[in-house]
Amino acid sequence: MQAHLLALALGAAIGLSSGLPSAAFAQAQNNAPPKGAQLTGAPTGDWRGGPVTDPNGKFAYCVAENRFDNKLALVIARNPNGETNLAIGIPGAGMAKGTKFPMSVRVDETVKRNFTGIAVEPDLLVVSTGKDDELYEGMRKGSRLIMQGPTDTAIFQLRGTGKALGELKSCAQNGTGAVGAAKPGAPGAPGAQGGGQKPVAVTLPETLRSILNAAGLRQAVPLSLAGVPDDRRPADFAWKIGPVFGGVREARAPADATFESLTTNYLDVLKQRCSGNFTANPNPIETLPRVSLRTANVSCTPPEGKINVSILFYKSQGDIFTVFFHEASDADLALANQARDGLTQVIRKLGADQPPAQPPAGGPQGQPAPAAPPKTN
Repeated sequence: MQAHLLALALGAAIGLSSGLPSAAFAQAQNNAPPKGAQLTGAPTGDWRGGPVTDPNGKFAYCVAENRFDNKLALVIARNPNGETNLAIGIPGAGMAKGTKFPMSVRVDETVKRNFTGIAVEPDLLVVSTGKDDELYEGMRKGSRLIMQGPTDTAIFQLRGTGKALGELKSCAQNGTGAVGAAKPGAPGAPGAQGGGQKPVAVTLPETLRSILNAAGLRQAVPLSLAGVPDDRRPADFAWKIGPVFGGVREARAPADATFESLTTNYLDVLKQRCSGNFTANPNPIETLPRVSLRTANVSCTPPEGKINVSILFYKSQGDIFTVFFHEASDADLALANQARDGLTQVIRKLGADQPPAQPPAGGPQGQPAPAAPPKTN
């Protein structure tokens, strides 16, 4: 099982879609657990999850995730071959990517295993357990999962795993289904056809749909992110254009931040999150009357396969920093670039238009400054 896909299950997609940390995750980083600790935690909610697709849209594996009151997250992933990975989310851990740790994994002191954990992200440790039915059944029926590293020990109370891991096993075997009470329309929710992150009956905000249509992207099919925790979503809104995954994110930039620093910092974050060879080719900044914009192409080549991202950055009035991105394999990079370039033409035209000095009272307000579409409630 490809280790980096667990990061995708957490919404990170090896970080290429989530260069702007959310406020919730930034806050969690400030609450990092102390070193040398024994952290016992109970679940803070229900187990949730479902199928996950690979970059080509094919079913890859299923996940079940929960968060615990010891400030950790636990993700259990299982593929169709019955191989299982355990991932611990450790906010603020600051591990060096690629570092390996000896790990002892025990269930109620009855099932005991020794594995190697790998830091696939600074805050994500993955332990590949292979095909181990005894361990899996132990987690499904047991009371405590104990994961001990060289200095720290994490103890997870296995409340709710009887049902959740049964559903996870069925999901991995069938390539469809949900773990926990997935919301209707979420990937893998009851009634969904097939497995993985397939188009569902969701709609994009009217402003965003208008921008996509003007960019020649009427064929963009919305994707539901309802089953993904807010602080791990790869985008505010997402869509598929054939095999290409697209999305948009926005954030209010600090008033004193330059557009160049925003784009450079974003690319630096992508580089830090790439576990292989990384390249970034940003184009010169364009400064227009109502917007500053920049395009870029980046690629990340981890051992499990190359991912390309075509990016449009822009900063509009009100210090709103927006990123449109389209991810693709080498075979589909031209389509991703075409989508990005179409959006660039739309934003360039909107940004070049001069707003009316005094809009008529009660009448049309003129062309609004381009910005990412408003978030839905």
